[in-house]
Parts: sequence; C-alpha cells; structure tokens
Amino acid sequence: MEKSVFIEKIDSFIKKHHLFTSGCRYLATVSGGADSVVMLRTMLNLGIDCEVAHCNFHLRGEESDRDERFVRELCSQLGVKCHVTHFDVDAYEKEHHVSTEMACRELRYKWFRSLVKELKLSGIIVAHHRDDNIETLFLNIMRGSGIAGMTAMRPINGDILRPMLCVTRAEVEQYATEIGQDFITDSTNAENDVKRNRLRNIILPQLREHFPDADAGILRTIENMTQCNAIYKLNIDDIRKSHITTKDSTLTIHLSDLIDRYIASDCAETIVFELIRNFGFYPTQSSDIMTAYLGDNPTGKMFLSSTHEAELSRGNLNITPTTRNDENEWNVNLSAPIHLPIKISVEKHSFNDFNPKNINGKDTACFSADIQQAKLTLRHWRKGDRFHPFGMKGSRLVSDLFSDAKLSEQEKKSVWLLVADDEIVWILGMRTSYRYKVTDNNSEYIQLSIK
Repeated sequence: MEKSVFIEKIDSFIKKHHLFTSGCRYLATVSGGADSVVMLRTMLNLGIDCEVAHCNFHLRGEESDRDERFVRELCSQLGVKCHVTHFDVDAYEKEHHVSTEMACRELRYKWFRSLVKELKLSGIIVAHHRDDNIETLFLNIMRGSGIAGMTAMRPINGDILRPMLCVTRAEVEQYATEIGQDFITDSTNAENDVKRNRLRNIILPQLREHFPDADAGILRTIENMTQCNAIYKLNIDDIRKSHITTKDSTLTIHLSDLIDRYIASDCAETIVFELIRNFGFYPTQSSDIMTAYLGDNPTGKMFLSSTHEAELSRGNLNITPTTRNDENEWNVNLSAPIHLPIKISVEKHSFNDFNPKNINGKDTACFSADIQQAKLTLRHWRKGDRFHPFGMKGSRLVSDLFSDAKLSEQEKKSVWLLVADDEIVWILGMRTSYRYKVTDNNSEYIQLSIK
C-alpha cells in the first residue's frame, strides 16, 4: 500500500468519526510494536498534537527495558515529549486478585488518565486496528456477551480514541516497511497461552483459509450490531424514564409495572439488568432479583454490589449507595437474605427445633437471637484479626487458622468474616465463635446458610 493511500484511509476514518479537535493535544500510547509506532508516525503526519506514554511492566526481563529504550529514542528523533513509568505487576496481582493481563490493563489506563488530567490533554490514543476488533468480537462472543459486546471496539469510547480501526495488521506492517520505520516485536505474541493469542495465531488464520471473505462479513456484523445497539439503548432510555423515579439518594425501579409489561416477551430480566448495571450489579443478580420478586414474600430481600444495595419493597426495587466502613465491608441486616458474591440464607427457628448435629459451622451456622441486637458486618480478613473458636479455650489468630487449613494467600483474602460489634463470630466456610452460641436459655435462634 502506498504511503498516501494508507494515510488518507486513516484521515478519512478520523474525519468520519470526528475523533480529534483542532487545537487540542492528546496522549499517544506507544509500546514500541508496529501498531503503536505507525500510529504515532501517522498522527504526527496528520498534524495531531500529542505526547507519548510508555509503560514498562518488567514482565519480559531485558526485552521490557529494550522496549523502553526504543520508545525513548523514537520520541527523541521525532521531537515528541515522552512519559515513561514502571509497574510492579506481581504486587498488583496479589493485592487485587486479578490476572496478569487485567493487572496490566488496570495499571496502564489508571496512569494514562492521571497523565491526561495532569497535562490537561484531550484524550488517549490507542493503536487498536481492524484485526484487533475482530479478535475482540470473538472473545466477547465466547464470554457470552450481550448486544453491546457484539459491537466490539468503537472509534470513540469515552476518553479512548482509536483512529486505526480501519486498517489491518498487515497494512500497518507494510506501511512501516515502506517508510523504513523499525519497531519492536514482543516475543510473547507468538505464545499461545492466552485466549487472544490462540485466536490470532491459530483459529482466525484457519477461518480465513477456509472462508476468505470472513473478515468482510464479520465487520459488517459489527456495524449492523452497532446500529442495533443504538436502537436498543434508545428503548432502554425510554423504559428508564417511564419506570424509574428518584428521591434524595434513593432510585426506585417500579418492578411490578415493568415485569407485568415485559415478562411475556422474555426480556424482563435483561431490562432489569440494564437498569441496575450502572450501579455495579452483575447479570446474575438481575436473575436473582427476578427469582426473588416472583417468589414468595419478596419484600425485604437485599442485593449488594460493590457500591450500592438494592432492596425489594412492595413491587419496587429501591437502590441506594451502600453503607460500608471500608472497601470490603458491608453492613448486614438479618431481616432478609444476604446477597454478596456469596449468598447467605437467613432463617429464624424455635429452640425446640434446634439440633446441633445439623450444624457444621462451615456452610451453616446458628446463633442466639441476641445477635440481632449487635452491629453486624461482613468483611475480609485483616492482619492481626483474632477469633475465639467454638469448643476451644482462648483466642487464636485468624491467620493461624488459615495456615492450619493450608489456604493460599489469595484464598485467605477471599474468605468472608461475619463480625458482631467488632468481634468475629463466623469465619464463613470454616467455623464459628463461642459468642452468641445457642443454649436452652434461648426461645429462638438464627440459622445462616451459605448458598
């Protein structure tokens, strides 16, 4: 492809989607690979004012340092200001319990956005091209995506700008060759240990071999789904206006009207999810809400996200910001089932029904009704936590109990603790405390069971 044709193709794409504003400066993210290097050269060719950001994740030893040196030298040659940062990916993975891929993504975009804010830039330019978009579509399909995932990557997504979506990987590399531009090759791109690489290196080449026109059809599908998604969002907006009211900090979804109207068309659950997704809820929770609403005695049932709580009340779903003491601590109300990443049923029984043999302290725990008077929270383990195990004298460090159970560091951080007035009374999945034990002095008791 001739230089002018390549540049004109991208220029037309930029103008079609109104990606850039004259007089503004942008942050170009450059790894050193062909895609990002050609993107930088093309932006400069088109007069886009930008500064460069490069991340050194230190995941490939000398290769990572080589990439940094290459990007610094390239920016020096081109007269572009270069910002470089270094990350400890391993530490981030352990702290946040995420994969290496996700850790890198979260770290780099957090830093990119901090640079944009600090330098008063107008957006983040990334080098995703047409092949990346096709790969993303397939990955989304395999995850069980909804209509939004079928649109793959868009030219503009908030502060993310993608001017290269109109060209292929082959066109990018051919243009780099024609202008004599060197670039770095990441050796891990040839490894098929992650899904995207297996798609890129094995599956999609086979698909293209047997179906030469596959890419054209896939891209048409992306465009068709983008238009369908726009219509879909308009309808969701109309539903939101007609079925939601707000008062102070509470948002109320009028479920009875909504479900009566849409349940026959089998889309009520999807609509519920669209109405709650912006509050941190997951698709599975919209299913739980529907099941609870259609079941017996739904009023009072509670569902929690990382930022909000939703409570069923007389045909409505009331959503309010969650009252928490820290990032991983929730206040607990025993008047209704507890819905977290794990679900806990709450049952009240007469003491006459109590049978200690039915209680293992792991999946099921029983407490005297007095526990209802305590301030209850659910949280994760903290260093220094102590616990008074039922049937044992004295207290033990929770960390020692974890060690006895041979839990990994990640498993330790995922265990939930039920705390009553700042005292741990149940290590979920393991054992209970002696506090609030059920005795014959109790007329009733509370039974909690992990679902």
